[in-house]
Amino acid sequence: MQEYVSAVNVLLKVASGRSLDYAIGSGDSPLSRQIAYGVLRNFYSLSASLEQLVKKPIADKHQDVELLILAGMYSIDSLNRPAHASVNFAVDAAVGLKKPWAKQLTNGVLRSYQRQKSVLLDKMSDDREAVTNHPLWLLHRIERAYPDRAEQILMANQVEPPMTLRVNVRQTSRNDYLELLAGAGIAARSGALATTSIYLETPRPVDALPGFADGLASVQDEASQMIPNLLHLELGHRVLDACAAPGGKTCAILEAQSGIQLTALDKDAKRAAIINDNLRRLNLACEVEASDLLQHHPDELYDRILLDVPCSATGIIRRHPDIKLLRLDSDIDKLAATQKELLAKAWSLLCTNGELLYSTCSILPNENQGIVEQFVQDHNDARVLPINSDAGISTPEGLQLLPTTGGSDGFFFSRLKKIQS
Repeated sequence: MQEYVSAVNVLLKVASGRSLDYAIGSGDSPLSRQIAYGVLRNFYSLSASLEQLVKKPIADKHQDVELLILAGMYSIDSLNRPAHASVNFAVDAAVGLKKPWAKQLTNGVLRSYQRQKSVLLDKMSDDREAVTNHPLWLLHRIERAYPDRAEQILMANQVEPPMTLRVNVRQTSRNDYLELLAGAGIAARSGALATTSIYLETPRPVDALPGFADGLASVQDEASQMIPNLLHLELGHRVLDACAAPGGKTCAILEAQSGIQLTALDKDAKRAAIINDNLRRLNLACEVEASDLLQHHPDELYDRILLDVPCSATGIIRRHPDIKLLRLDSDIDKLAATQKELLAKAWSLLCTNGELLYSTCSILPNENQGIVEQFVQDHNDARVLPINSDAGISTPEGLQLLPTTGGSDGFFFSRLKKIQS
């Protein structure tokens, strides 16, 4: 019962506009987390089923009851236990939510869902949101941008992502760490995009990974692990990680190249503190500043800048399914305006012959190719450098990776060089 109460409380926070990362607390069990993630991944299809099963919509003031029923539906579909157990636990959870009157409603709807599921699926076959479990605005944007790959993207967004590690090459090699994993009975394989990447066959708690506490490895998607190589770092370079928290990319840069002067910048002081936590575990050091890039005024210009801008995060929906509910179509233009402003500011901090790596975890061209294309048109001292890769989609502005089942997240990279104007 308690896992349903916990999952509903998480979902209520998301419904109020909080991110899933914020909503989940340390006291939430793995099962309650699974239920919350599952409801969000399948929100549109579950909601469409519920709409068919009730005579009238559940009142807004009883949103917790509605979410409890959705959690029960997900559990019937996906938990490895008898469906009747999921129904019974969900019914008991109505008492835990202090709404004992909802026991009968919850029981009736869930048992009807068990009996009528195939019929319900047939009835929603023309409901594109329910069929794809994506909001229409996002569905339309994906289909316009990737008419031949939209189905692949939508499917990848619905599966649980792999757990990917970054090996700390300052302390070990990928082959040696693979041997450590094998010795611990953990099946794993090498990634193809980054020489530091390892995919686990089954996700594990980090404290079960050999040498994790000592800094031998970190959790990071393989696409992000491409960044140090794309920066073309050299000894003595002054480097800025402009939107650095929580520090995964910062640490990857420091592991890949010693002898650089790196500043990690983030305007959120709490998130900037997490950068320091990661640096300590990995025995790394750099300057960390809790300040806004737009207010950053260094004594010297930088040789390399990583600008991983705030974005729609539409390339990492499988890790953050709350994005589908929290993000709006109108947000994209607002984000693009912020991205343009940050890129212009970062460019002013780059020395002549320096390089800037623009990146997002978005798959929407408005935030990626469109931003870079317009920037280069407006700046005669900017040139796009090629990115040689067999992965993703190469464009004149950079490289677009799409979310891949069993592979990397969706990510965009563009290398820009500042020339003498």
